[in-house]
Amino acid sequence: MRYIFLLIIATLLQANINIKSIKADFIQTITNDQNSTIKYSGTFFAKDDNRALWIYKKPIKKRLYFLDGKVVIIELDLEQVIFSNFKKAPKILEILKSAKQENGKLLAKCCDTIYNITIKDDKIISVQYKDKVGNKVLIKFKNEDTNIFLDNTIFKYQIPADFDIIREN
Repeated sequence: MRYIFLLIIATLLQANINIKSIKADFIQTITNDQNSTIKYSGTFFAKDDNRALWIYKKPIKKRLYFLDGKVVIIELDLEQVIFSNFKKAPKILEILKSAKQENGKLLAKCCDTIYNITIKDDKIISVQYKDKVGNKVLIKFKNEDTNIFLDNTIFKYQIPADFDIIREN
């Protein structure tokens, strides 16, 4: 789920020629089939060179780095780092080919998932989709700044020496 959404954001940055970089706060709400919800919040950064960083602040602390053909998840509360490559994730160009603009929303289908992306005045307002296990996911953005300078150093991760390292293929 996380990997696909990172690719969708990268796609938005490429698909909308007005957006070269973005920084925004987000609230991610996940609702299961029993209507039980969990909300995550944090800050999101991305550049049109396929770099992205999600900093989750509540209710757990973690960082997701999307760069150089891999995803690096630093689970601060669990003291672990997960490395994963994009073999499991769809190709950005495949998403671009399927994305269609309809009534202020960008619809993209990838890996049997339909992403409903609301855009207003060249800003990403929200993204909605159902994940592979049937959860409803809604991510709302606020305090969005676009086309700002983002130094590449913010996309460099550091792994604490005592963290466990997990490598997924």
